Amino acid sequence: MKTSSPQWNIVLIFQSLLRVACGILLIYASSDKLGDPDKFLKVIENYHVLPADLLPLAAVVIPWLEFFTGLCLSLGFQWRGAAFVFCSLMGIYTLALAWNLAQGTEMNCGCFAMDATEKLTGWTVLRDLVFFMSGLFVLTAKQTYAAVKKE
Repeated sequence: MKTSSPQWNIVLIFQSLLRVACGILLIYASSDKLGDPDKFLKVIENYHVLPADLLPLAAVVIPWLEFFTGLCLSLGFQWRGAAFVFCSLMGIYTLALAWNLAQGTEMNCGCFAMDATEKLTGWTVLRDLVFFMSGLFVLTAKQTYAAVKKE
């Protein structure tokens, strides 16, 4: 009796690995922000995209949203919803960075480390655009391997 081995789809493998990578990216990005919301508030204040009244709320909610979205992507739990949130975050970040770059604002993006000396450049915007496109590729997957729950 011949048993057939499972057929591995190279695109699904790549989408699955990319899903996990996007999750790890968000967990890493949130790690510095979670411990110091007051410092993160100063970083997002430099973006000049939110009203002052919303800044304290955003400084608390955004890092946790990044963390739990990253966790869901990494584990494959409700991965499609998490990929949508990932794309939304990356789209907003890309637009905010591009807007500030066009305005000539000199700032630290605060993307991965709030104390980093990384200044806003076209490369920063391009990097976030690549993250956004990666998220879209994951979002369009029919399924992914190693997911806690298949959707």
